Amino acid sequence: MTINDWWRDRPEERYWMIAPSRGIVGDALMAPVASDDRRFEWSHELVGFTEPGDTLFVWDRTLPVPGIGAWGRILGPLSQTEAPRRGEHMLQWRMPISDTLRLASPITLPALRRIGDEIVAIRDDVEALTDGPVYFPFIGSADTLAPAPAYIAKIPRDLVALLSSRFGFEFAL
Repeated sequence: MTINDWWRDRPEERYWMIAPSRGIVGDALMAPVASDDRRFEWSHELVGFTEPGDTLFVWDRTLPVPGIGAWGRILGPLSQTEAPRRGEHMLQWRMPISDTLRLASPITLPALRRIGDEIVAIRDDVEALTDGPVYFPFIGSADTLAPAPAYIAKIPRDLVALLSSRFGFEFAL
């Protein structure tokens, strides 16, 4: 399988959301590289599609009310390293990132659901204009919205603009 990099020719599409399982981001995005003997996992392979200068939002499960709690920048360069895992060495993506900065007010799941209709409309628009998967960061309907079960997902620029306007943070779009 391959990644549907629908954003390739759209330089304004520079946004991602990571959802680390333990709430810890570290100094780099790290995920296993697909191989013939390992199952293809799109949310791991997306690490290889991030670019220096891209913005990374952090979904924080460790907050009292989970939500987008921080952001940072992709620094690069992308590399592949070998790391021990379960008694074997496996190849993994490594993309250095900046220190993450906490949002003054996290964007919680209940807050996202309050604008769920708008979020779902953005997802539907991107899907209508794209052949193949779009790796959207949220699944479900407006009132059941939840983060996608993925290590990293692609945030469309229009979603960043919506979140910025509704929750009062500024990003150069």
